[in-house]
Amino acid sequence: MNLLTDSFEFGLHTQIHFGVDRIQELPSIIKKYNYQKILVCTDKGIVDSGTLDRLESVLKSGEVNYELFTEVEPDPTLRVVKKVEELFIMKNCDALIGLGGGSSIDTAKGVSVAVANPGDLSLFEGKNQIPNRGPDIIAIPTTAGTGSEVTHATVLKDEKRKYKMGIVSEHLHPKVAILDPRLLTTLPKGSSAITGMDALSHAIESYTSNQAQPITEALGLHAIELIGKWLRPFVADRSNLEAASNMMLASTIAGIAFIWGRIAAVHALSHPLGGRYKIAHGLANSIMLPVVMKYNLSSDFEKFKNIAALLGENVHDLSLRSAAEKSVKAVEELISDLEIPTTLKDINIELSEEEIQVVAQEAFDSGMTNANPKKVSVKDLVSIINSIK
Repeated sequence: MNLLTDSFEFGLHTQIHFGVDRIQELPSIIKKYNYQKILVCTDKGIVDSGTLDRLESVLKSGEVNYELFTEVEPDPTLRVVKKVEELFIMKNCDALIGLGGGSSIDTAKGVSVAVANPGDLSLFEGKNQIPNRGPDIIAIPTTAGTGSEVTHATVLKDEKRKYKMGIVSEHLHPKVAILDPRLLTTLPKGSSAITGMDALSHAIESYTSNQAQPITEALGLHAIELIGKWLRPFVADRSNLEAASNMMLASTIAGIAFIWGRIAAVHALSHPLGGRYKIAHGLANSIMLPVVMKYNLSSDFEKFKNIAALLGENVHDLSLRSAAEKSVKAVEELISDLEIPTTLKDINIELSEEEIQVVAQEAFDSGMTNANPKKVSVKDLVSIINSIK
């Protein structure tokens, strides 16, 4: 970016409360904004882990009036959003809590849109199509991955179309994000690995994107460094509060980075793969990340060299290209150490040529590839998918 000729925007609309046991401050936050009745959106995993019990204890001790919805699904759907919207209206709620991973927070965002904007949610697909801001959202993440607690987007699955629909609007920024690292300590090992790779994909894509600007680049680099240092120890021992704290911070920083720095071909491909074949979002991103990085290397060898160094690779005395190539090696080794599958075959998915073409076309049509640092065609996307079969 040439600062003499180019311009950019940056802003953060979410108040962040970070720290171990900061969830205890929830009642005072609710009273600060004068919310009268909260609807908590969460899932069965959060119920079974005991995390919901902890939240309820805090709400009851603060004499907060609330309702529960505990049937959020791993890939939030328009069908579930409709059920929560009806409950929200029936119980006269005026604000939402998204407690859990990206699915719970994205569901809360979808409900906020639906309550304030009549009509099918597909009407608001795309960027800045929401006319009215809905009820406020308090996001309480229990994974270190999606960054949804600070972003202005929600991704909801349209089951009829087998399609993940993205809605992007400044109205979707949560009002408050409570980042309590202790909430990560009950996260299963597999989930901690793939959500961590989701955060890394946000950091790398926003840093290398053709929409990157100085602030998002700085955030992306710091998130990459934190993840390179702390993801392995966090996955090895989720009760390690230092590792959990750093991963939660990295995830949120990466989320802030991609609000403005954008995501690109990795996510463009992971969305149709998830929508059509029920691949967990973080897993799809993990599978796609190294192959898309390899495709993008020539767009900016210097940036990929920086990624390699931050992920612990020795890049001294190497040519710029060789140093950049180390970034792919570093990500592949991280994925291997975390025992994450690396191909579609590893997760028992086989795509026909026709299916690959459909996924590539949907990825291209999503518009996310416009931010890719190297121009990418449908043919290029087909080749990328073929490399991870």
